[in-house]
Amino acid sequence: MIQAIFNLQSSIFNFLKRLGNVSPFSLFIPHFSSLIPHSLFLIAVFALSSCFKEKPLAPPGNQGIGQTAVIEMGHDYANQFFYSLETNRVVSSNSRFAYDLLFDCGNNDFYIWLNTAKLMSALRTDRTDIKETTIADTTGKHWLYELGEFNTDSNAIGAWWQALTNQPVSKGEVYIINLGLDDHENNLGYIKLQVNDFNGSSYSISYAGVNDTLIKTALIQKDATRNYRYFTFNGTGSMVDNIEPAKAEWDLCFTRYSVVFYDPYYLPYQVTGVLTNPAKVQAYLDSTVNFNEVEFLDLAQLQPRRDAIGYEWKRYELGDYITKTWYTFFIKAGEDRFYKLRFIDFKKDGIWGYPTFEYYRL
Repeated sequence: MIQAIFNLQSSIFNFLKRLGNVSPFSLFIPHFSSLIPHSLFLIAVFALSSCFKEKPLAPPGNQGIGQTAVIEMGHDYANQFFYSLETNRVVSSNSRFAYDLLFDCGNNDFYIWLNTAKLMSALRTDRTDIKETTIADTTGKHWLYELGEFNTDSNAIGAWWQALTNQPVSKGEVYIINLGLDDHENNLGYIKLQVNDFNGSSYSISYAGVNDTLIKTALIQKDATRNYRYFTFNGTGSMVDNIEPAKAEWDLCFTRYSVVFYDPYYLPYQVTGVLTNPAKVQAYLDSTVNFNEVEFLDLAQLQPRRDAIGYEWKRYELGDYITKTWYTFFIKAGEDRFYKLRFIDFKKDGIWGYPTFEYYRL
Protein backbone atom coordinates (compact mmCIF):
# COMPACT_ATOMS: atom_id res chain seq x y z
CA MET A 1 0.00 0.00 0.00
CA ILE A 2 2.75 2.54 0.92
CA GLN A 3 4.71 1.71 -2.26
CA ALA A 4 1.53 2.18 -4.28
CA ILE A 5 1.06 5.60 -2.74
CA PHE A 6 4.66 6.59 -3.60
CA ASN A 7 4.11 5.42 -7.19
CA LEU A 8 0.85 7.38 -7.32
CA GLN A 9 2.59 10.47 -5.98
CA SER A 10 5.32 10.21 -8.60
CA SER A 11 2.85 9.85 -11.45
CA ILE A 12 0.72 12.75 -10.24
CA PHE A 13 3.86 14.91 -9.74
CA ASN A 14 5.02 14.31 -13.30
CA PHE A 15 1.56 14.93 -14.64
CA LEU A 16 1.10 18.17 -12.72
CA LYS A 17 4.62 19.27 -13.65
CA ARG A 18 3.68 18.97 -17.29
CA LEU A 19 0.43 20.81 -16.70
CA GLY A 20 2.33 23.54 -14.90
CA ASN A 21 4.03 24.46 -18.19
CA VAL A 22 0.68 25.14 -19.87
CA SER A 23 -0.05 28.82 -19.68
CA PRO A 24 -3.87 28.65 -19.61
CA PHE A 25 -3.73 26.47 -16.52
CA SER A 26 -1.19 28.69 -14.84
CA LEU A 27 -3.54 31.65 -15.31
CA PHE A 28 -6.00 29.98 -12.96
CA ILE A 29 -3.41 28.96 -10.37
CA PRO A 30 -0.53 31.50 -10.38
CA HIS A 31 1.31 29.80 -7.56
CA PHE A 32 0.62 26.27 -8.62
CA SER A 33 4.12 25.01 -7.92
CA SER A 34 3.93 26.03 -4.29
CA LEU A 35 0.70 23.99 -3.87
CA ILE A 36 2.05 20.75 -5.30
CA PRO A 37 3.57 19.42 -2.04
CA HIS A 38 0.31 20.09 -0.18
CA SER A 39 -1.75 18.53 -2.93
CA LEU A 40 0.41 15.43 -2.92
CA PHE A 41 0.07 15.16 0.84
CA LEU A 42 -3.74 15.33 0.68
CA ILE A 43 -3.90 12.82 -2.13
CA ALA A 44 -1.66 10.43 -0.22
CA VAL A 45 -3.79 10.74 2.91
CA PHE A 46 -6.94 10.13 0.90
CA ALA A 47 -5.43 7.08 -0.78
CA LEU A 48 -4.24 5.71 2.55
CA SER A 49 -7.59 6.30 4.26
CA SER A 50 -9.32 4.25 1.57
CA CYS A 51 -7.51 1.23 2.98
CA PHE A 52 -9.51 1.54 6.23
CA LYS A 53 -13.20 1.47 5.26
CA GLU A 54 -16.01 1.98 7.74
CA LYS A 55 -18.32 -0.94 8.54
CA PRO A 56 -20.99 -0.99 5.81
CA LEU A 57 -24.64 -0.60 6.75
CA ALA A 58 -25.37 -4.13 5.61
CA PRO A 59 -22.49 -6.58 5.12
CA PRO A 60 -22.06 -7.24 1.38
CA GLY A 61 -22.05 -10.97 2.06
CA ASN A 62 -25.73 -10.77 3.06
CA GLN A 63 -26.93 -8.81 0.05
CA GLY A 64 -28.92 -10.76 -2.48
CA ILE A 65 -29.13 -13.82 -0.24
CA GLY A 66 -32.77 -14.61 0.48
CA GLN A 67 -34.39 -16.54 3.30
CA THR A 68 -37.68 -18.43 3.27
CA ALA A 69 -39.65 -19.37 6.36
CA VAL A 70 -42.90 -21.10 7.28
CA ILE A 71 -44.59 -20.28 10.59
CA GLU A 72 -46.57 -23.33 11.63
CA MET A 73 -49.46 -21.69 13.44
CA GLY A 74 -51.93 -24.39 12.38
CA HIS A 75 -55.61 -24.08 11.51
CA ASP A 76 -56.68 -23.18 15.09
CA TYR A 77 -54.08 -20.39 15.53
CA ALA A 78 -53.69 -21.49 19.15
CA ASN A 79 -50.09 -20.30 19.54
CA GLN A 80 -48.13 -17.16 18.80
CA PHE A 81 -44.58 -17.16 17.48
CA PHE A 82 -41.71 -14.70 18.02
CA TYR A 83 -39.39 -14.66 15.00
CA SER A 84 -35.89 -13.27 14.38
CA LEU A 85 -35.10 -12.07 10.85
CA GLU A 86 -31.40 -11.96 11.60
CA THR A 87 -31.18 -15.63 12.59
CA ASN A 88 -34.09 -16.86 10.45
CA ARG A 89 -35.71 -18.81 13.28
CA VAL A 90 -38.59 -18.86 15.73
CA VAL A 91 -37.09 -17.67 19.02
CA SER A 92 -40.02 -18.82 21.16
CA SER A 93 -43.72 -19.65 21.04
CA ASN A 94 -46.56 -19.85 23.54
CA SER A 95 -50.31 -20.29 23.86
CA ARG A 96 -52.14 -17.08 23.05
CA PHE A 97 -54.44 -17.84 26.00
CA ALA A 98 -51.61 -17.93 28.57
CA TYR A 99 -51.93 -14.33 29.79
CA ASP A 100 -54.40 -11.47 30.22
CA LEU A 101 -52.46 -8.26 30.85
CA LEU A 102 -49.24 -6.71 29.52
CA PHE A 103 -47.44 -4.09 31.63
CA ASP A 104 -45.15 -1.56 29.94
CA CYS A 105 -41.47 -1.90 30.89
CA GLY A 106 -40.11 1.29 29.31
CA ASN A 107 -38.57 3.84 31.68
CA ASN A 108 -41.34 6.40 31.15
CA ASP A 109 -44.07 4.02 30.01
CA PHE A 110 -46.88 3.00 32.38
CA TYR A 111 -49.70 1.69 30.22
CA ILE A 112 -51.40 -1.64 30.92
CA TRP A 113 -52.58 -3.53 27.85
CA LEU A 114 -55.11 -6.33 27.32
CA ASN A 115 -54.29 -9.52 25.46
CA THR A 116 -55.50 -8.72 21.95
CA ALA A 117 -55.19 -12.39 20.94
CA LYS A 118 -58.35 -13.16 22.96
CA LEU A 119 -60.52 -10.21 21.85
CA MET A 120 -60.43 -8.75 25.36
CA SER A 121 -62.07 -5.44 26.28
CA ALA A 122 -62.36 -3.11 29.26
CA LEU A 123 -65.03 -0.89 30.76
CA ARG A 124 -64.36 2.15 32.93
CA THR A 125 -66.90 2.16 35.79
CA ASP A 126 -66.14 5.58 37.32
CA ARG A 127 -66.17 3.81 40.70
CA THR A 128 -63.28 3.80 43.18
CA ASP A 129 -64.52 1.15 45.63
CA ILE A 130 -63.59 -2.21 44.14
CA LYS A 131 -65.61 -4.20 46.69
CA GLU A 132 -68.81 -2.38 45.76
CA THR A 133 -68.28 -2.74 42.02
CA THR A 134 -70.39 -5.44 40.32
CA ILE A 135 -71.50 -6.50 36.85
CA ALA A 136 -74.42 -4.09 37.23
CA ASP A 137 -71.94 -1.26 36.74
CA THR A 138 -71.59 -2.25 33.08
CA THR A 139 -75.15 -1.19 32.25
CA GLY A 140 -75.19 1.63 29.73
CA LYS A 141 -71.38 1.79 29.61
CA HIS A 142 -69.14 1.45 26.57
CA TRP A 143 -66.70 -1.45 26.18
CA LEU A 144 -63.29 -0.53 24.78
CA TYR A 145 -61.39 -3.15 22.78
CA GLU A 146 -57.63 -3.43 22.68
CA LEU A 147 -56.37 -3.14 19.13
CA GLY A 148 -53.31 -4.66 17.51
CA GLU A 149 -51.81 -1.30 16.61
CA PHE A 150 -51.01 -0.76 20.33
CA ASN A 151 -51.58 2.97 20.06
CA THR A 152 -51.71 4.66 23.47
CA ASP A 153 -54.57 6.85 22.22
CA SER A 154 -56.74 3.75 21.91
CA ASN A 155 -55.45 1.84 24.95
CA ALA A 156 -58.52 0.20 26.50
CA ILE A 157 -57.64 0.87 30.15
CA GLY A 158 -56.22 4.26 29.33
CA ALA A 159 -54.23 6.56 31.59
CA TRP A 160 -55.02 5.07 35.00
CA TRP A 161 -52.96 7.81 36.67
CA GLN A 162 -53.97 11.37 37.47
CA ALA A 163 -50.49 12.85 37.72
CA LEU A 164 -47.14 11.93 36.25
CA THR A 165 -44.16 13.52 37.99
CA ASN A 166 -41.37 11.18 39.00
CA GLN A 167 -43.87 8.33 38.91
CA PRO A 168 -47.63 8.07 38.28
CA VAL A 169 -50.27 8.50 40.99
CA SER A 170 -53.36 6.35 40.53
CA LYS A 171 -56.86 7.74 40.01
CA GLY A 172 -58.13 4.68 41.85
CA GLU A 173 -60.69 3.93 39.15
CA VAL A 174 -62.17 0.43 38.96
CA TYR A 175 -62.29 -1.30 35.57
CA ILE A 176 -64.28 -4.34 34.54
CA ILE A 177 -62.30 -6.58 32.22
CA ASN A 178 -63.93 -8.86 29.67
CA LEU A 179 -61.49 -11.78 29.45
CA GLY A 180 -62.39 -12.46 25.84
CA LEU A 181 -62.92 -15.72 24.00
CA ASP A 182 -61.45 -19.22 24.27
CA ASP A 183 -60.49 -21.33 21.26
CA HIS A 184 -64.15 -22.35 20.80
CA GLU A 185 -65.38 -18.73 20.85
CA ASN A 186 -66.83 -19.09 24.37
CA ASN A 187 -66.67 -16.10 26.70
CA LEU A 188 -64.01 -16.47 29.43
CA GLY A 189 -65.80 -14.32 32.00
CA TYR A 190 -65.16 -11.01 33.77
CA ILE A 191 -62.74 -9.57 36.31
CA LYS A 192 -62.77 -6.25 38.13
CA LEU A 193 -59.43 -4.49 38.33
CA GLN A 194 -57.99 -1.51 40.17
CA VAL A 195 -54.49 -0.11 39.66
CA ASN A 196 -53.25 0.98 43.06
CA ASP A 197 -49.98 2.70 42.21
CA PHE A 198 -46.55 2.43 40.69
CA ASN A 199 -43.83 2.40 43.33
CA GLY A 200 -40.15 2.32 42.47
CA SER A 201 -40.16 -0.25 39.69
CA SER A 202 -43.39 -2.17 40.31
CA TYR A 203 -47.07 -1.89 39.49
CA SER A 204 -49.53 -2.70 42.27
CA ILE A 205 -52.98 -4.00 41.27
CA SER A 206 -56.08 -5.30 43.06
CA TYR A 207 -58.58 -7.62 41.37
CA ALA A 208 -61.41 -10.07 41.95
CA GLY A 209 -64.25 -11.88 40.22
CA VAL A 210 -66.70 -9.30 39.00
CA ASN A 211 -69.21 -9.93 41.84
CA ASP A 212 -66.72 -11.00 44.52
CA THR A 213 -65.76 -9.06 47.63
CA LEU A 214 -62.60 -11.08 48.33
CA ILE A 215 -59.92 -8.86 46.78
CA LYS A 216 -56.51 -10.13 45.70
CA THR A 217 -53.41 -8.03 45.12
CA ALA A 218 -50.30 -8.49 42.99
CA LEU A 219 -47.04 -6.70 42.28
CA ILE A 220 -45.68 -6.64 38.74
CA GLN A 221 -42.08 -5.51 38.43
CA LYS A 222 -40.68 -3.96 35.28
CA ASP A 223 -37.91 -5.74 33.36
CA ALA A 224 -35.67 -3.45 31.29
CA THR A 225 -34.67 -6.31 28.97
CA ARG A 226 -38.26 -6.79 27.76
CA ASN A 227 -41.06 -4.72 26.30
CA TYR A 228 -43.72 -6.02 28.68
CA ARG A 229 -44.33 -8.15 31.77
CA TYR A 230 -47.24 -10.55 31.46
CA PHE A 231 -49.92 -11.44 34.03
CA THR A 232 -52.77 -13.97 34.16
CA PHE A 233 -55.89 -13.93 36.32
CA ASN A 234 -56.12 -17.73 36.11
CA GLY A 235 -55.99 -19.63 39.40
CA THR A 236 -54.71 -17.38 42.14
CA GLY A 237 -53.26 -14.94 39.58
CA SER A 238 -49.58 -14.85 38.70
CA MET A 239 -46.83 -13.52 36.48
CA VAL A 240 -46.19 -15.42 33.25
CA ASP A 241 -42.48 -15.29 32.42
CA ASN A 242 -42.22 -17.44 29.30
CA ILE A 243 -44.16 -15.27 26.85
CA GLU A 244 -42.08 -12.64 25.07
CA PRO A 245 -38.29 -13.15 24.64
CA ALA A 246 -35.82 -10.39 25.47
CA LYS A 247 -36.54 -7.44 23.18
CA ALA A 248 -33.11 -7.68 21.50
CA GLU A 249 -33.83 -11.23 20.31
CA TRP A 250 -36.89 -10.97 18.08
CA ASP A 251 -38.43 -8.87 15.31
CA LEU A 252 -41.86 -10.22 14.33
CA CYS A 253 -44.71 -11.81 16.29
CA PHE A 254 -47.12 -14.06 14.37
CA THR A 255 -50.38 -14.13 16.29
CA ARG A 256 -54.10 -13.51 16.45
CA TYR A 257 -55.04 -9.97 17.44
CA SER A 258 -58.04 -7.64 17.57
CA VAL A 259 -59.25 -5.05 15.09
CA VAL A 260 -62.52 -3.13 14.74
CA PHE A 261 -64.41 -2.85 11.47
CA TYR A 262 -66.69 0.19 11.15
CA ASP A 263 -68.40 -0.55 7.85
CA PRO A 264 -71.25 -1.41 7.58
CA TYR A 265 -71.40 -1.40 11.42
CA TYR A 266 -69.14 -1.48 14.51
CA LEU A 267 -67.63 -4.97 14.70
CA PRO A 268 -64.73 -6.06 16.95
CA TYR A 269 -63.03 -8.95 15.19
CA GLN A 270 -60.03 -11.27 15.45
CA VAL A 271 -57.50 -11.52 12.63
CA THR A 272 -54.30 -13.49 12.08
CA GLY A 273 -51.22 -11.52 11.17
CA VAL A 274 -47.92 -9.99 12.22
CA LEU A 275 -47.08 -7.52 14.99
CA THR A 276 -43.61 -5.97 15.21
CA ASN A 277 -41.21 -5.54 18.11
CA PRO A 278 -41.92 -2.02 19.44
CA ALA A 279 -38.37 -1.62 20.76
CA LYS A 280 -36.57 -1.80 17.42
CA VAL A 281 -38.74 -2.55 14.38
CA GLN A 282 -40.48 -0.24 11.93
CA ALA A 283 -42.10 -1.20 8.65
CA TYR A 284 -44.24 -0.08 5.76
CA LEU A 285 -46.04 -1.55 2.76
CA ASP A 286 -45.56 -0.76 -0.92
CA SER A 287 -47.81 -2.60 -3.37
CA THR A 288 -46.51 -0.79 -6.46
CA VAL A 289 -42.93 -2.06 -6.66
CA ASN A 290 -41.54 -5.24 -8.16
CA PHE A 291 -40.19 -7.28 -5.25
CA ASN A 292 -37.32 -8.72 -7.29
CA GLU A 293 -36.13 -5.28 -8.37
CA VAL A 294 -36.08 -3.56 -4.98
CA GLU A 295 -32.55 -2.62 -3.95
CA PHE A 296 -32.97 0.22 -1.48
CA LEU A 297 -35.21 1.47 1.28
CA ASP A 298 -37.15 4.74 1.47
CA LEU A 299 -36.91 5.42 5.19
CA ALA A 300 -39.34 8.33 5.10
CA GLN A 301 -42.35 6.00 5.17
CA LEU A 302 -41.35 3.72 8.03
CA GLN A 303 -44.10 3.35 10.62
CA PRO A 304 -43.72 2.49 14.32
CA ARG A 305 -47.22 0.99 14.49
CA ARG A 306 -47.04 -2.58 15.69
CA ASP A 307 -49.48 -3.68 12.99
CA ALA A 308 -47.61 -1.99 10.12
CA ILE A 309 -47.28 -5.46 8.53
CA GLY A 310 -50.60 -6.63 9.91
CA TYR A 311 -52.96 -9.12 8.30
CA GLU A 312 -54.00 -7.67 4.92
CA TRP A 313 -51.26 -9.45 2.97
CA LYS A 314 -53.94 -12.10 2.42
CA ARG A 315 -57.64 -11.94 1.61
CA TYR A 316 -60.53 -14.39 1.97
CA GLU A 317 -62.19 -15.01 -1.35
CA LEU A 318 -64.63 -17.71 -2.52
CA GLY A 319 -63.92 -19.97 0.45
CA ASP A 320 -60.15 -19.70 0.29
CA TYR A 321 -57.29 -17.39 1.23
CA ILE A 322 -55.42 -15.59 -1.54
CA THR A 323 -51.89 -14.41 -0.69
CA LYS A 324 -51.02 -10.95 -2.03
CA THR A 325 -47.54 -11.72 -3.31
CA TRP A 326 -47.34 -8.23 -4.83
CA TYR A 327 -47.26 -6.67 -1.36
CA THR A 328 -43.69 -5.74 -0.46
CA PHE A 329 -42.89 -4.85 3.13
CA PHE A 330 -39.83 -2.77 3.96
CA ILE A 331 -38.52 -3.39 7.46
CA LYS A 332 -35.96 -1.64 9.62
CA ALA A 333 -34.86 -3.94 12.44
CA GLY A 334 -32.40 -2.25 14.77
CA GLU A 335 -29.87 0.36 13.75
CA ASP A 336 -28.27 -1.30 10.73
CA ARG A 337 -30.55 -4.04 9.42
CA PHE A 338 -32.97 -3.39 6.57
CA TYR A 339 -35.08 -5.97 4.77
CA LYS A 340 -37.62 -6.44 2.03
CA LEU A 341 -40.21 -9.14 2.72
CA ARG A 342 -43.23 -10.60 1.01
CA PHE A 343 -45.67 -13.40 1.79
CA ILE A 344 -45.95 -16.19 -0.75
CA ASP A 345 -48.53 -18.50 0.86
CA PHE A 346 -50.84 -19.02 3.83
CA LYS A 347 -51.36 -22.76 3.43
CA LYS A 348 -49.45 -25.99 3.83
CA ASP A 349 -50.79 -29.20 2.30
CA GLY A 350 -54.03 -27.35 1.67
CA ILE A 351 -54.51 -26.32 5.32
CA TRP A 352 -54.71 -22.67 6.40
CA GLY A 353 -52.56 -21.27 9.16
CA TYR A 354 -49.04 -21.56 7.74
CA PRO A 355 -47.76 -18.09 6.81
CA THR A 356 -44.92 -18.55 4.32
CA PHE A 357 -42.68 -15.64 3.40
CA GLU A 358 -39.39 -14.75 1.80
CA TYR A 359 -37.10 -11.85 2.64
CA TYR A 360 -33.76 -10.32 1.71
CA ARG A 361 -31.44 -8.08 3.61
CA LEU A 362 -30.89 -4.78 1.80
